Parts: sequence; structure tokens; C-alpha cells
Amino acid sequence: MRPLRPGRTFRSEPPRHRWPLVWFLSFATWTVVWAVLSSQGYVYYRGRGLSFPWPRYAGLLADFLLWAVFTPAALWFIWRAPLCRSTWQRRLPVQVLVGVAVTGVYTAFDLLVRGALAHLLAEPDLAPPPSPGLFFRLFVTHVFAYVDVALVGHAVHYARDARAKELRTSQLEAGLAEAQLQVLRMQLHPHFLFNTLHTVSALMHKDVRAADRMLALLGDLLRDSFDKLGAQEVSLKQELGFLDRYLEIERTRFQDRLRVELDVAPEVLDAVVPNLLLQPLVENAVRHGAARREGSSRVQVVGYEREGWLELRIRDDGPGLPGEEELQRRGGVGLANTQARLEQTFGKEHRFEVRNRPEGGVEVALALPLRLRPAEEPAEAVPPPVPAPHGPPRPEVSSSPAVP
Repeated sequence: MRPLRPGRTFRSEPPRHRWPLVWFLSFATWTVVWAVLSSQGYVYYRGRGLSFPWPRYAGLLADFLLWAVFTPAALWFIWRAPLCRSTWQRRLPVQVLVGVAVTGVYTAFDLLVRGALAHLLAEPDLAPPPSPGLFFRLFVTHVFAYVDVALVGHAVHYARDARAKELRTSQLEAGLAEAQLQVLRMQLHPHFLFNTLHTVSALMHKDVRAADRMLALLGDLLRDSFDKLGAQEVSLKQELGFLDRYLEIERTRFQDRLRVELDVAPEVLDAVVPNLLLQPLVENAVRHGAARREGSSRVQVVGYEREGWLELRIRDDGPGLPGEEELQRRGGVGLANTQARLEQTFGKEHRFEVRNRPEGGVEVALALPLRLRPAEEPAEAVPPPVPAPHGPPRPEVSSSPAVP
């Protein structure tokens, strides 16, 4: 199918390699019509004890086979210049003239074929003596047959036109969604970079060696990030590998004050997730958990499968959320960007909630449709997850604010 182009009318004629199919369907359709009429005629005559006038139906077969030859030519013109809302006033006179010309040529050939068939079968009744009156009567009859062909041709055109517009609309919508996702994902790069550079700047006055190590880790992390710049989706294993390199930076900053636990079920490591899904959420937990505590702090990342869904939990043991205003202020780019990306990618087929935990801290809960990465895609090595004491926890019921 030819792609639609702005400013051009859709033309529904098939490509060259499809025209043999059009010819086949033309002969098949007209033959079937003749077979149906012949069967009805045979039942009619036999039911009344009359002999079946096979020469008459042989002449009818010749008429239909001749239409089978003319039909593709008529369809070619109809599909080249169909009647549409914006073109019918200009094209209708041309369509009428072409229809009259095709019908006239067909009528002339029909008289010749019937004459030859009458001579071959020795049936003079098949071809009455030619006269202007006979030509006019046959012409009027054949006009209705041409109208039938034109109606079928326009119906096919409108159906193909509707499918082409639907395809183009879906392609435009997919392209728009892809562009919006690209913008949202690219927004995370400067956000993460500025936060890390701010940390390096603060650390330079306290521990130069730690700051130097953090810059080296940041370079490795950015290199890995740029390697996946065009990927909208990665496996959960690859996402955890990127997250581990980011956590190396945070461990350099907080040293013994930060403890991160990964509890991810092995069967979901090949699940497909949006690129850079976990890093901004874990960064948010570190900034508002460990950064606000004087002593040690813990961040927990949990992942498991439940009833065809990938469940992810990011928890911290910080002070929690006092209210909706704090949620909006705390969320910043990380939560807002993640929520927007999930809505673009999954629509309503996902869940994203931010809530206080009864034992203290905040939990970000995600549920995504579980889709596994194909086996041929390269996998990235990731440190084995550290199991939690009591297995994968389930989401708690809480009355704290949530992002729908």
C-alpha cells in the first residue's frame, strides 16, 4: 500500500504484482455470477418440463467473460480518479464520459462475439441482425452492468482509503508517543547529572579522594547511559546493572551510612521495563531517606511476579511524607517524570503509587504488565540480588497519599 503524503489524494490502485489477482478475481466473479444464473435457469426450465436453452446461456457466458476482460480496465480508471467529497464535482463528468466510452466499446465487441458464437453454434437467435436500435438497447443494458462495476470499485477504494488513514493515524500517534517518551527520558540525564555534580562539589571540601572517585564513577555511569541512549526499554537485569553503578556513587558519598538491599526474583530478571525506570526512584529514596538521617539508612528494591504483573517496590526508612504538599515538593522531576513515562508507555495498564509505610519511611509501588525479553537479546551481568529475610513482601494497605 502506498503511504499517504500531505497534499496528495490517496490512490487505491494495487501495485503491479497484485494486478494478476485482480484479473483472477474478475474472471472468477463473473463466472460465479453466470453459474448462479444458469443454475436458476436450469431449475426453472426443468421444473416446467422444458428443455434447457443452453445456447442462450452460452451467449450469456460469452457476455460475462467479456465483462471479465473489461472490468480490470474499468477498475484501473476508477481507482486512479475515484469520486471523493473534495473531487466529485471535477471528476464526475470524466467518470461519466469514460463509463459511456467503455460501455460503447463493450457493446460493439459484444455484438461481434455474439455473431461469431451464433455462426459457430449455428444459432441465429444469438445474434440478431445489427441495427442502431439493437445497439442502443444493448448499450442501455450494459450501462447498468458498468454502474455495478463502478460501485464495487468505489467500495473497494473507500475501504482501502479507510485502512490507509487508520494506519497513518496509528503511525502518527506512535511517533508522537515515541517522541514524548524520548523527551521525558532525556530529561532524566541532566537531572541526574546536576544532582551528582552538586554532590561532588559538596564533597570536594571534605574528602578530595572520595570526590575524585565519584567523578570516575560518574564517567563510567554516563558512558553506560549514553550507550543505551536510543533504547526506550531494557531488561530488568540491565536496569539493575545500571542502578548498581549509580549506587556505587552513593556508597562513596554516604560510606557506611547507606545500606541497599535488592530482593528481585530470578524469574523476572528478563522482564522488559522502561529505560532508567529505577534510578530516579532510588535516587529519590536516597535523597529523602539516607540524606535526612544522622545514622545508617536502608533502601530496599523488591521485584517479583504476581498474576502476570511485574511488581516493583522501592522503600526507604526516612521521615516519610507529612502530606500532599510534601509529596508534590519531594517528587520533583523523578516521580513526575516516571509517572508521565508510564502513562505514555502503558496507558491505564499500570499502577504507580507513593505512600507512607506503617513502620516509617516511604514506599513507591509499581505494577507493570509482565513482558519477558527475547532470549536472543544480549544480557548484561548484574550482581546477584541480596535476599531479604522474609521473602518478597506484599504491598501494605495505607491511607497515605498516592499518585494514581
